[in-house]
Amino acid sequence: MPAIYEHKGHFINETPSQISRDAQLLARAALKEYEEIGPDALTIGVDVYNLEAEAAGCEVTYYEGDDTSIPGIKPGNHVIKLGQDLSNHPVPNPLKDGRMPVNIEAARIVRKEIGDDYWIRGAISGPFSLAISLLGAEDLFISCLDDPEFVDGLMAYSSKIIKEFAKGYIDVGAELIIFDSQASPELLSPAMYEEIVLPVMQDLITHFKSQGVNDVPLIIGGNTTPIIDTLIETGANNLLCDFTGDWDEWSAATGSAKRAIRRNIAPRLIETGSLDEIYAVAKQDIDNAKGYPGFIMGTAVIPYGTKTENILAIKQACLDAGA
Repeated sequence: MPAIYEHKGHFINETPSQISRDAQLLARAALKEYEEIGPDALTIGVDVYNLEAEAAGCEVTYYEGDDTSIPGIKPGNHVIKLGQDLSNHPVPNPLKDGRMPVNIEAARIVRKEIGDDYWIRGAISGPFSLAISLLGAEDLFISCLDDPEFVDGLMAYSSKIIKEFAKGYIDVGAELIIFDSQASPELLSPAMYEEIVLPVMQDLITHFKSQGVNDVPLIIGGNTTPIIDTLIETGANNLLCDFTGDWDEWSAATGSAKRAIRRNIAPRLIETGSLDEIYAVAKQDIDNAKGYPGFIMGTAVIPYGTKTENILAIKQACLDAGA
């Protein structure tokens, strides 16, 4: 399951900014990814952390012409103010606001083309990452210490937005994948994750399962080894051990909890390594996981323009292992 987001555009000679604003282009790019790579799941998403925040009012920078830069929220362009009461704040409509309709329509097209017997996942932000986009990182981290009641309200508001966006995907036959890398222990302490993020994430995943989405991957990049046990408590049944994480600790904990585990390969290697080097690293990860039910060979986000044969070297290691 390679992490192909902005790189989707490369398959159809379009930029990330172009495919991220056009449902037809995004669907065509995803279908081309399916054709050329043949992954075991497709994710509908490009700049996966921006959509909910943009629909709520944040402004995103796009790049024109041949510029392949990834769209991003403009610095300082946050729509929530410190101390704001968000209990009745308006929630974006996923069928009308921002680019939410683009992703939902692309998911609908891809589902129709590929059929029902295949994993198509709609990308959604995790609540802490969305809260950072809405408020700003510095203000949020300070508020975690100084105004936890406000942070609880902001997390609840973020959760409302995420649930609405997710419903749009579910209604067109897509599953979900949650991205919340701003909640990595490299940024947020394990104690704060347990106190602030865990209850909201548990509620989200319980809600999604009540909507019929039984496989809920939770993607948090970086070394998340310090929060393995807490991530298991979220209820997500598909967790990420990034390339900087400790595989032995991860596999012991998630194996006992019967969770699927995804192991990522570093993007720099995939972009610049030789085919033999990439294959060897993938094979080693697969060998390390022998006997582990539910092992997923993954990648960190693949840079735009990466050679297709480099990605296929990872797939070949999976095939040679009998996957």
